[in-house]
Amino acid sequence: MDKLNLPNGGIVTLANHGDLFCISYGRGYSCLGFDVARDRTERLANWLNRPELRPTAARGTLESYAEYTAAMDAARVQCEKTGGRCPVELTPQLNGLEGKRVEVTDSDGNTRRFQVGKSTGWLPCHLELANRRSSGGTAVYGAPFRTVRVVS
Repeated sequence: MDKLNLPNGGIVTLANHGDLFCISYGRGYSCLGFDVARDRTERLANWLNRPELRPTAARGTLESYAEYTAAMDAARVQCEKTGGRCPVELTPQLNGLEGKRVEVTDSDGNTRRFQVGKSTGWLPCHLELANRRSSGGTAVYGAPFRTVRVVS
């Protein structure tokens, strides 16, 4: 299998270089790392308490991408049924610090400050906001953090 056709019309292929799934939709595309997909599949299966959703296919195969989408679909359906949100993409060290300004030293030793935000939807992630007035920001990166300190 050299490509995977998605129900929404997208097509998944493997990148010629790097460890990436390439997902194309019409004129655009997105990429997802092999390890990110596998790790998220495992965390979703654990959160759902559904061992049958744990990854079994070889890393970086289209079969492993199909496992990823099955776990994502199952989690989305669970959240729709309960009205809840899935916490697996939140950064544990930042839980409870939403709205606060923090200084972190990340796993690479880089120190930075940001306002902690949280995205919307059934699978939220923490966001790095420039300040309280920011309407958006990037997903938090560099975790687990060496240090996290609330600053004023």
